[in-house]
Amino acid sequence: MSMPPDPMWSPDLPGDADLVRIERLLGRYRHLPSEVPMPAVPAAPPRRHWLRALAIAGGGIAAAVLAVAVWLPWRLHWTADAPWPVTGDAAAPALAVGGTLQTGSGQHARIAIARIGALEVSPDTRLSLVETRSGHHRIALESGHVHARVWAPPGAFGVLDGGTEVIDLGCVFDLWKHADGSGRLAVGSGWVMHSEGGRETLVPAGHALDFAPGHAGLPLRPTAAVAFADAVTALDRALRDGHRDRDAETRSAGLATPDDAFTLLSLLTRYPALADGPLYPRLAEAIGATPLDARHRAAWTGGSVHAINAWWDRMPRPPKQWWRNWRDVVP
Repeated sequence: MSMPPDPMWSPDLPGDADLVRIERLLGRYRHLPSEVPMPAVPAAPPRRHWLRALAIAGGGIAAAVLAVAVWLPWRLHWTADAPWPVTGDAAAPALAVGGTLQTGSGQHARIAIARIGALEVSPDTRLSLVETRSGHHRIALESGHVHARVWAPPGAFGVLDGGTEVIDLGCVFDLWKHADGSGRLAVGSGWVMHSEGGRETLVPAGHALDFAPGHAGLPLRPTAAVAFADAVTALDRALRDGHRDRDAETRSAGLATPDDAFTLLSLLTRYPALADGPLYPRLAEAIGATPLDARHRAAWTGGSVHAINAWWDRMPRPPKQWWRNWRDVVP
């Protein structure tokens, strides 16, 4: 019985694609007469080359870790009452504790905040250095504008004004202060705490807060609808004066977008009794806390810290690992 031609046994016959591929892969191992040179097979790199590469990489990592371990404590350390270096149009090259820096019209200055950051001082600004030591640096801004860039543990830098404090939580922010004591705080990265008369207000990146002597407004997005911002401000003002503006309350809830959730949360935290009105369900919808929980709502209305914190936990919070905001080091 004759068999059909098979390329497996007849090398002269063409094979299919799979056979050709396998044959090509195994071809280097076929037996050839001694006078025919064997095809060169790439030799595996000696193992010591890999070990050397790993050792070099490990050494580089170890050196980097060591450098950071030395650099970071140096960056955060500052001799108590040591002056801060100043560059730009300032009259003196340093700002000492108790000293004042004043920029004139058209003048700018740059002040090193110890080693943890820098202050860009705008024209017509007056400020003084109140205290400085490792982990605690404070200035007083009398008037004008400063742009602060800080990379340090929360609370390391702050701006004082009588009973008011603007406390950096590891971030970038702008602060304006007018002669009458009013001003504005705008946060570009991270978080800032505004504290006034025992009332603390967190301001996150992308939000701004207006303040006046004895009162701080609510964090608002600069891009929020003007009608929403006006309604929230009117409601805050009315509640501060002791009455509830139902119309402003309804407009605040109706005009709020999901991006305004932090403003609503701050408003309901400051005035828990508002939770019995339209703002509570609007905030619930914005943060995905539906369906509504009647018991939680009643607890919030009663001022329960536990109920309020349950919704705060749904929001991004100031990072505990402040060093992750390392980009704030770069201007």
